[in-house]
Amino acid sequence: MPKRGDIIIRSAETPAELHAFFRLAAETFALNALHSATRWQQHVECAPDYVPGQVRCAFVATTLVGGYILYERSMRVGFVTIPTGCFASLVTHPDWRGCGVATALMHDALARAIERRLGLILLDGIAGFYGRFGYVDVLDTTRHIINRAHLAAMPRSPYTVRPATLDDAPVLRDLYEQHYAGYCGSFVRTIARQRHDLALRLEENPQCLAYDDDGQACGYLILPSRAPGNRAIEAAADNWHAALALLQYHASIAREAAEIDWSLPPDSPTFYALADHLNLTSRSVHHPDEGWMARSAHLLTLLDCIRPLLDARRRSSGGAAFQLQIRDADVSLIVGEEANAPDLPTVALTPQALVQLLFGFRPAHWIARSPGMRIAPTILPTLDAIFPTGHAWIAGSDAF
Repeated sequence: MPKRGDIIIRSAETPAELHAFFRLAAETFALNALHSATRWQQHVECAPDYVPGQVRCAFVATTLVGGYILYERSMRVGFVTIPTGCFASLVTHPDWRGCGVATALMHDALARAIERRLGLILLDGIAGFYGRFGYVDVLDTTRHIINRAHLAAMPRSPYTVRPATLDDAPVLRDLYEQHYAGYCGSFVRTIARQRHDLALRLEENPQCLAYDDDGQACGYLILPSRAPGNRAIEAAADNWHAALALLQYHASIAREAAEIDWSLPPDSPTFYALADHLNLTSRSVHHPDEGWMARSAHLLTLLDCIRPLLDARRRSSGGAAFQLQIRDADVSLIVGEEANAPDLPTVALTPQALVQLLFGFRPAHWIARSPGMRIAPTILPTLDAIFPTGHAWIAGSDAF
């Protein structure tokens, strides 16, 4: 049994180390090990935003015993972006589980993010593990269920649907921007990134585009490569005809399914198009300490990034200026032009509370009730305006 000090964590340095990590990850996640490991490694290393060293591995002597990937992306919050570490593929070799490998990797991820001056770390996690490392829930997903029989009774959409090609990357990127860029949790996406992700899907499950009579693209659909095929990875439609065309195409692929299942923001145009024309059931999933979670990393970077957004929202609301302090960290931020005004009210938050407010996961008046907060009641209306709720969503194609 190794001691924790025997575990060395560093970036994978050789092709053999990289392949060993991806092989272990593929085996851990029950994929076809050799084929999936090679393909996965190529996809990561050939990505236009790949950063050498983002695959981190744990070693005992020369034996690779675990690892993770920390992708680096720019995440949107309102009109600002935050450099964000996207933590993924945490694995420990079966022979070394229970030896502190995963804990060591988690601590390394935070140190790596701080070294890289990333404001946040975001992950999609299993239940009951990540909270102990400072991560908090930031998003509950909502799925919309359409009965196949009801859909079958609808007339055929006048729009057409066809598989996308690599030449459609700009169109797909623009549709993604139109439908998802306004949500906290969306990422800045280049055409090169869109083309790279599209190429991965073309062989097994190409994305599909909906077109109107004038040949204008007005929606897209991404289906899974594995069962259950009735659950879309992502969908977006500009109007009802586009939504109906994509639904009917989806139903033709998932022939045995009694229901079609789309995950959509509950305030999205696509959802409104469905709800105005179909009987459907919406299900929001709430699993505390599980799913999409985040924590702060380099706090100065985070505060510098959000400063103009908080100032703009405060001005728009007409609220008072205040000093934002982060508890247990020697950092603070003045929100408002009255930086030299005496006796500014102080808002003292934990780093976890700040992250949940940024994502709009809980309102300020609820956060104020939590232990460790110090928020004057008079400033709560300003905080509720600065940190609106219900504006976060992570599109399926942004998963990592």
